Amino acid sequence: MKKTASIKPKIELAEFPSKDSSLKKFERFFEGLRRKYKISDDDYHRIYLASSEAFINAIVHGNKRDPNKKVRVKFKVFKRSFEIEIQDEGEGFTPEGVPDPTVDENLLKESGRGVFIMQAFADVVKFHKTKSGMKVIIKIKKRSSAL
Repeated sequence: MKKTASIKPKIELAEFPSKDSSLKKFERFFEGLRRKYKISDDDYHRIYLASSEAFINAIVHGNKRDPNKKVRVKFKVFKRSFEIEIQDEGEGFTPEGVPDPTVDENLLKESGRGVFIMQAFADVVKFHKTKSGMKVIIKIKKRSSAL
């Protein structure tokens, strides 16, 4: 019986305080990953849009903008996909309880589209309540190669 070696992903970690100014640092972190791993424009936009929504939700809804609470980001690069974990220190929520932003009564609301956007740009979005907060796992298949 032939054994196949499992290929371990490349992993990048970052931690941010829960304040609005962390979004710029988060953006720079992802720009660095884009350059380091030569991520195509198409893949990068899907990664960034889905991940930034999860990140903003972690700061605003999870950690309630408490700068003493952290948002942890784990970025994994596989041969054919990316996986991003965004972990907050909040109490969590039930994703099924999030109102549908596409129904008439929600169309003009200023918020409530984050989960919808994550699901629109990612191939898989999972939510897990952990001992220390809420974790969002975003999986995105590579669709194109860098030039």
